[in-house]
This record gives sequence, C-alpha cells and structure tokens, in this order.
Amino acid sequence: MPGEREKRPSHELDRDLALAYAATFIPRYDQYPLQLKNGTYIAIKQTLHPDLIVAHLRGFITIGAYALTPESRANWICLDADNSDQWEKLQHVSLSLSKRDVPSYLESSRRGGHLWLFVPSLTGTDARRFGKQLVTNYRIGAIEIYPKQDRLRTGAGSFVRFPLGVHRLTGHRYHFITPTGQPLASTIREQIALLANPQRVPESYITQVLARAAETPEQPPTPPFQPRKETARKRRSLSGTPSERIKASLSVRDFVGQYVELDANGRGHCPFHEDEHQSFQVSDEGNFWNCYAGCGGGSLIDFWMKWRETQGEDGSFKATISDLAQMLLK
Repeated sequence: MPGEREKRPSHELDRDLALAYAATFIPRYDQYPLQLKNGTYIAIKQTLHPDLIVAHLRGFITIGAYALTPESRANWICLDADNSDQWEKLQHVSLSLSKRDVPSYLESSRRGGHLWLFVPSLTGTDARRFGKQLVTNYRIGAIEIYPKQDRLRTGAGSFVRFPLGVHRLTGHRYHFITPTGQPLASTIREQIALLANPQRVPESYITQVLARAAETPEQPPTPPFQPRKETARKRRSLSGTPSERIKASLSVRDFVGQYVELDANGRGHCPFHEDEHQSFQVSDEGNFWNCYAGCGGGSLIDFWMKWRETQGEDGSFKATISDLAQMLLK
C-alpha cells in the first residue's frame, strides 16, 4: 500500500509521549539498527538516546526495533506481508480477531504491511509458537514472523522498522490503519498516543493458541550447531584446519536456517538487503548459499562474516573463525 510523503507531526511532539510509544516496540536500548538511504540497515553499538527516538518520529532519521530483549523475551509478534495477497489475508485476520475481542494493529508498508500483536512478556520460543500457530489457524501460508529467533545466540537478532518513521528509500511515512483501510487516527500524534498504550492480546487467548500448537507439534528441526550423524562430513570434522573443521561440522542449510526462514527448496528472503523476491537460496547439493541480487554467497563462514558485518561486529576472517569455533567446535 502506498505511503504518505514525509510529514512531521502537526504539533510539537511531547517527549514523554514519544518515549512511552517507543517502550511499546523497543525492548532494548543498548544498541539500535539505523536505516541508510538505500533502505538497508547498520547496527549502531551505542545507547539509543531519547533524542534519537524523537528524531525518528519527526522524520530526521529512521531506526529499527529489535524483536527480543537481551534475555530472549518478546513483547510483540509481527507478521510481515510482502505483497498485496498476504496483506489482504492479514487484514482479514485482524478483522476476525477483533470479533473475538483479540486486539491487533495493522501498519501499512511499502510492499504490503505488518500485523502487530502486543502480548504479555513471552519467551522467544512461545512467541514463535504463537505466531506460527496463528498463521496455521488462518491458513496464511508462507509469511515472515518476528521474532525470527527462538532465542538470541549471538548479536541482537531480528528487527522491524520502528513504526511511523520515514522510510529512507521512499521518503514515505506508513500509517496504522483499521481492517477496512481507514486511518487508525487522523493525525500522526494521535496514532502515537494510541500505540503508547496499546491493547494487548488476552492471556487466555495466548494459552488457547499455544495449547493447540502443542497438540500439533512441528517436525523438530536438526538441533542448531550439531553435526549430522554418521556422515563423511562428521568424520572429516575431527581433523584439519579450524576453517575446514567448521565447514565439516554443519551443513550450510542447518546453519543458515537458524537465521533465515527457508522453504523446502532452500529459498528465502536475503537478510543482507531489502528483499522482495526471495533472492536468497541454499544449495544442498553444493553446500553453499547465494544471493541472486548481488549480496554474494559461499560457505557458512562467508555467511557468518557478512552476518557479523550487518550486526556491526568485526567481519574479518580471523574474528569470524574465532566466533564460529566457539559456537561449533566445543
């Protein structure tokens, strides 16, 4: 859905209101993602100062909101529609939930939109289970669910653009709307006030959805950071250089799958650029990853080097090998 060209709030934005609004979405302030002019983000390893939150809402900068606290807990779940078909489904879900007295919030975006559900503090695992079961219940199909991780293993994890900021690539500000497409409130300031104290999903409904998820558990994935049993890869992992041992310890699919949602064909949205077309793919036969939009490709080491760079960490070969060795060669 098209956005609206950047407009600053019509009245001076109250600092306390801005901070209350930020507390709805932002679970940590020790670092933050900053959007660049091309729409990509870099991790800023500095404290998120209140002035930066106000600057975001006034359209001077654009920041992201991490999905998990440092303790891997979630205060919200966000379903991200990348096209108009998915967006229509999310609008239907929001309308259906409202009839059950379950509040949700729709935010339009450049390609589709977000469905936000604000919850009492949940573990990342339960937040993911809740989101996945909701997707199953409403037959939404393949869609991105935030948080993308059950728990943080390294870095700050997945994030979503902090709502009501200006998208640096388009220059548009995307609003919250009702399921019928009307603005949630007539001004930006009024929308900020509403989201500063959002209605949360009742615990009874969360319990109901999680109980249903427990009745139909997913096929358990290969445990993260564990080599496959009885394979040549495992036998080779016992000797060789650290980089050879790392590559032999785990397949690229098993490693990358902890950070990128992949379909049965190994395709997913590239985590290194704003990807509309599932440009990212893992080859099981070749045991490598590749981004067809130009972000590169290679082994799991190459993936982790680039991942560390996007998190604002040292992406050098030496630092990456040291990090992976602690993760995989214990």
